Amino acid sequence: MAEKEQQKTITIGRPAGFRDFYPEKYAKVQFILETMRRISKEFGYVEYVTPSVELQALYELKSGEGLVGETFKVQSRSKQKLVLIPELTPSLTRLLAERQQNYTKPIRWFSIPKCFRDETLQRGRVKEFWQYNIDLLGVEDIYADAEIITILIRIITACGLTKDQFVVRVNDRQFMQEALELLGVKNFLETIRVFDRKGKLFQEQLEKELRKEFSKEEAAKVALKIRQVKLNKKYSLEELPSSPLVQKLLETAKQLERTAFLTALQTLGVTEAQAETLYALSEIRDTPTKFIARVEKLMPNKDVKALLEPLATLAKLLGDFGVLDFVEYDGSLARGLDYYTGIIFEAWSKDSILPRAIAGGGRYADLVATLGGQPLPGTGFGFGETVLLELLEEFNIPTPKPTTADVYIAPIKLADVKPAISLSNKLRGKGIKTILNPFNWRIKRHFENAESHGIEWMIIVGEKDLAQQSVTLRNIVTGKQEIIPLTSIVKTVAKCLKNN
Repeated sequence: MAEKEQQKTITIGRPAGFRDFYPEKYAKVQFILETMRRISKEFGYVEYVTPSVELQALYELKSGEGLVGETFKVQSRSKQKLVLIPELTPSLTRLLAERQQNYTKPIRWFSIPKCFRDETLQRGRVKEFWQYNIDLLGVEDIYADAEIITILIRIITACGLTKDQFVVRVNDRQFMQEALELLGVKNFLETIRVFDRKGKLFQEQLEKELRKEFSKEEAAKVALKIRQVKLNKKYSLEELPSSPLVQKLLETAKQLERTAFLTALQTLGVTEAQAETLYALSEIRDTPTKFIARVEKLMPNKDVKALLEPLATLAKLLGDFGVLDFVEYDGSLARGLDYYTGIIFEAWSKDSILPRAIAGGGRYADLVATLGGQPLPGTGFGFGETVLLELLEEFNIPTPKPTTADVYIAPIKLADVKPAISLSNKLRGKGIKTILNPFNWRIKRHFENAESHGIEWMIIVGEKDLAQQSVTLRNIVTGKQEIIPLTSIVKTVAKCLKNN
């Protein structure tokens, strides 16, 4: 007799950078997304949806080669070059270019699509994520920036973080440009990019030094760790290799950062004196009032006070909203995208516990003119769920326990399960989420199953009660129970849930 071929087991994992979400983890994601949605609606914003793919040409026009290089590219059967969307701004641009005249200004919109980026993986960075986007369009007043920043803070605090755990850093691109002009620096955009890459320049300088002793891959890992130690003294030095070179780099980190920044500026033709002033500006991070005073002292020019007026106005409005304690002004903040023209901001964990921003955005002078629409100023931000989810776990912040259903029906030794099914239909018909397990189980197993789903209310359906046209309603948490007529059980359950 021929031997049976042994069945082969094939294991296929998920692609790198993509995540599975089992129900308990997905419940945390849903909590974040629903908080975003709830806060948006509290401020009068409405939700919109766009496709998960866009023409590659749209991103080449609106986002530049850097972002296009990080996209997942696909081609349709008709040979159209498409990308899975890495962000939403170009899609929003396209929508508004087509139909902005149909909407009364100001336009308050938000969306929470899934986005895709083929980036290098690190903590807080994945290749598929939900990204909340919110924009207030058609308003040039600083109030719009204050409202948008307030929404960002409200969402993060509603998810459980406190002012001791995160901060929103703010700067003004218009102030930076005009300050550079006062200093005689002409190459504005490239100089701004140096500000935006300040931390990365420092990290690259560290890598260069570390390659004298470590492999390229190890040097990159150690450089990132040293940068994190510099940002957050709570990081454990034990994670760093024991090496005289590493110790020297830790001791000279500040000087290395300064040198990397100054060198990058001088490569652009910025004079030594100008570069020193810009470095000093990049080092100012303080409360709004102290920031403005320190900048005025650094640049004692009669025009500087006027340039800082938008930041002063913003601080007053944020104070009126009651969120100023969550904000600091940061002279190094630049944000790399060229379309920002005014107030810019990023939310970070305190002491940069994670090396990525929670969210970021700012003001842009025009969103849609390049696609044929009328000029439309606005302000807004993008907010991936990834970093916030990591921070909730980092700080052990509990999220609401997921509840599968509102009520559990436990039939006990029923000859006919029709009454239990009929009751479940009535409950669901009133919008009450109901689980029914019409199996020959003991009551203990029903309790265990209901508790595993986080359900508080159980309806016990037995032959004795049914003979009296009634059922038993039990609160699983308190243990209290009472017999309720079948004619009023749905109403009673609804009332119990409403009271909770």
